Amino acid sequence: MKSLYQRTVLGIFIVAVIGNIAIFISSMKLSSEIHSFDQKTFALKQENTQLQKEMADTESFLHAEVFKKNWGFFRASQPVYIGELKYALNTRQ
Repeated sequence: MKSLYQRTVLGIFIVAVIGNIAIFISSMKLSSEIHSFDQKTFALKQENTQLQKEMADTESFLHAEVFKKNWGFFRASQPVYIGELKYALNTRQ
């Protein structure tokens, strides 16, 4: 009777160890898949952010074009250079 009990406990122990090893291997595979999905998600988030920035820039340019046409701005204004003292007081003279 004692031998049957010992064999049963030993069998259950072996099955439990094999089951734990199988679960550990399965969890390692799932972990690598989760890591892969996290990397893909991070890359997609970066791409999405870049596309949102490009879309916002495009929308602002389109808004500026519509504003320009509505208010009658057709030419670019001439830049004002600081080197030419047309508008400031020239104290060197």
